[in-house]
Amino acid sequence: MIYKKTLTLSIYLALAGTVSAAPATTIVKDINTLTINGGAVNVNNQFGISALDNDAFTYMGDISVIQNITAPFSSTPVAISIFNSIANFGKTDVVVNIDSGVTGSYVTGLRLKNGSAATPELAATITAELGAGSTITLNGNDALTLYGVNLEGGPYTSAMLVPDMKAYLNEDTTITLNNAGKNSAGIYAYIAGTEVNTKDGLTVNVNTESNASIYGVRSQGGTVSAPIGGTIALNGTSVINLVNGGSGSTGILANASGSTITGSKEVTINNTTADSTATLYGAWANGGNVNFQGPTNVTLTGGNATSSAILASQKGELTLTGGTINALNARAFYVTGQDSIITGNAAQYDITGSLLSASGGVLNLSMADSSTFTGISELGTTPGTTNLNISGVNSLWNMTGDSTVTSLNLYDGATVNYVNNSAMFKNLTVTGNYHGDGGYLSFNTVLGDDTSATDKLIVEGDTSGNTFVKVNNAGGSGAQTLNGIELITVAGTSGGEFIQDGRIVAGAYDYYLGRGEGSQSGNWYLNSGYAAAAVDPGLPDDTVTTPTPGTMVERPEASGYSANLAAANNMFVTRLHDRLGETQYIDALTGEQKVTSLWLRNEGGHNRSRDTQDQLSTQSNRYVVQLGGDIAQWSNNGLDRFHLGVMAGYGNSKSRTESQLSGYSARASVDGYSTGIYGTWYANDADKTGLYVDSWAQYSWFNNTVNGQGLVTEEYKSKGITASVESGYTFKVGENAAKNATYFIQPKAQITRMGVKANDHTEANGTKVSGEGNGNIQTRLGVKAFMNGYADQDKDQDRMFQPFVETNWIHNTKDFGTTMNGISVKQDGAANIAELKLGVEGQLSKKVNVWANVGQQVGSKGYSDTAVMLGVKYNF
Repeated sequence: MIYKKTLTLSIYLALAGTVSAAPATTIVKDINTLTINGGAVNVNNQFGISALDNDAFTYMGDISVIQNITAPFSSTPVAISIFNSIANFGKTDVVVNIDSGVTGSYVTGLRLKNGSAATPELAATITAELGAGSTITLNGNDALTLYGVNLEGGPYTSAMLVPDMKAYLNEDTTITLNNAGKNSAGIYAYIAGTEVNTKDGLTVNVNTESNASIYGVRSQGGTVSAPIGGTIALNGTSVINLVNGGSGSTGILANASGSTITGSKEVTINNTTADSTATLYGAWANGGNVNFQGPTNVTLTGGNATSSAILASQKGELTLTGGTINALNARAFYVTGQDSIITGNAAQYDITGSLLSASGGVLNLSMADSSTFTGISELGTTPGTTNLNISGVNSLWNMTGDSTVTSLNLYDGATVNYVNNSAMFKNLTVTGNYHGDGGYLSFNTVLGDDTSATDKLIVEGDTSGNTFVKVNNAGGSGAQTLNGIELITVAGTSGGEFIQDGRIVAGAYDYYLGRGEGSQSGNWYLNSGYAAAAVDPGLPDDTVTTPTPGTMVERPEASGYSANLAAANNMFVTRLHDRLGETQYIDALTGEQKVTSLWLRNEGGHNRSRDTQDQLSTQSNRYVVQLGGDIAQWSNNGLDRFHLGVMAGYGNSKSRTESQLSGYSARASVDGYSTGIYGTWYANDADKTGLYVDSWAQYSWFNNTVNGQGLVTEEYKSKGITASVESGYTFKVGENAAKNATYFIQPKAQITRMGVKANDHTEANGTKVSGEGNGNIQTRLGVKAFMNGYADQDKDQDRMFQPFVETNWIHNTKDFGTTMNGISVKQDGAANIAELKLGVEGQLSKKVNVWANVGQQVGSKGYSDTAVMLGVKYNF
């Protein structure tokens, strides 16, 4: 049916209800103005609603168009066609169902079309507007090309007039093309004078089962001589979904000169296929112009490695402002050809995939704070230009393979992280200039000798500014370097400074970053040997020494481990008089042969030591408390006495080691418990002289930590059994009855086996740590001189005091130490130790004994130990 100017109110009533035309078409023609309040059109084949020749429609209510295209049919059906007219619709729902046998060229949901003749009357104003919430759904047959919205401007030359053709898609418009054929597009603006404007909530869904090339939004341009193309303005949030498209499928395409697509808000493109051979594109400026002013989110799933999320070619220009670009195993950005350019304005990006500029194309990418790039950068066989600027302390380039850029600038804490892969070390090549303004480079290096494998930075131009350098050990055990491990190579002017950030450690050694020497002074190397420039500038000059150049610099953590092991083996070692006080009071009891006693001792100590290379100086402080008591006593002949008892204790030690070469320090701590048993025999004769034998065994267990400066805290366990046998003989050498004093000499000897062993430990940096010194046999030979006496006022008060002085020679068969990746660092100076001890022991009553002493040990190589002890025993 064709309605002309003679249209009466009856058509208004008809369109307000339902028009069924099979196979006819509902066409409104030559009507100046028509207002319809809504309705439904159900048609088979041809056109659903068509406005022709300068008509003006206003559809106030909701419009539903259902069109069924059945075989045999071979034309270009359109659900709503606006030809040289203006049409304003309310909420519009279009459904087109296409039979599997239908052939032809294309099917359109909403089409705006102008004539092709070069006549003024055909260069018309053509407008269509769909109300908010409108939907266009085309159910295809995988053979026909489908267009959701199609603006056909026609093939114009420069002599022809350009129409004013515009389509307006209001909020929450959804366009769906199911089983689309080749070159189908959700929105298509074809050549001159065509313009599509959308608002928030646009959704375009296109899928196919034929591996056809499909498009979400496409603007088609003209030629270089007639650069007149379509314009699509995505003025609100937009989501474009492509499913199962074949090679060439593109979410947004500005094709050929003059085509333009803009996005003022967030644009999301999802392009997914099951065809692993397909080449997919997200947003593509192929000679046209694409300008995203808001975030752009592109995800490519499936497809081959040459797929590209963001692409510019054929002098195309594409601009984006932040967003998430996810092209795993494909290209995130690809620009090719002279005068093709991609500009990433300074904004936050999250990029996965590679960057590729080739054949003269230019990529300028500026990543603001909190940006992330995971992938590589390439310049192509015929190179293009990639200028990469990364800013912000939270910005990170995770470089997964060898990469090349034209220029690289790192600002304000931005980091290039060479992703750790010990099977593949990576080079970052800058063909132009590199600048650092507080940026970071994080390398992986097998820390060994000069030939060690490492990640590298290669700058073919100049360097400037300051850059901090972190180095992770990728399995090296540490070794001596000569020239060093070359980390940074500079071919041009090496004006930049690369500053070591944090410790660089391998095994027992520290490494340092510094410039090369002589002709290599522009390059930067890692050295394990001492270099004056490596010393922490914050340390005073007198904290370091200057050894022979090339001396391997030991880590202070090594002595921290050693100090823990030495403390764990020594802190619960006791002597008879440390544990029980003066044995000469043993008979001054209640008159009974068997008594029960409870004793407690407290000890605090300070230890100093150095390592065998005289590089590491360690000081430690300890505290020990032990509690014990007899559980049985007996005598064989009435003169001797056997004691059997149990004991338990707690102890801790904290140490600090400082390197005299590097100035670095490490803190270590050990704390733990012990439980054990002791037995003592006294051969006390009538005048309190004679032999004694004492033995004990303890099981101890400890928690240990070592915290190196700039390194993570290491935690590990240690445990073991310590046992001892001690014997001495007491000689009475004099007596002064006037002073109520008796004098004694007591030579003694003790042998102790130290069996506390630290568990093998692997540090966070990969260093394997084990202890040395397990099974050390400590022997002690000494003599004690003491006086037993009391004051006149204490006579018959069961109160006696014993001042004493004791000297000992202590020998250790093994040095406590640490092996780090096979390199041994040992505590020095403790093999032979001289000891002097001063104290007083006393019986305050028949039930209470107390004792206190101060001991000083001195070894070689600066070894010393000072201890203060206080004990008390209660007999009951």
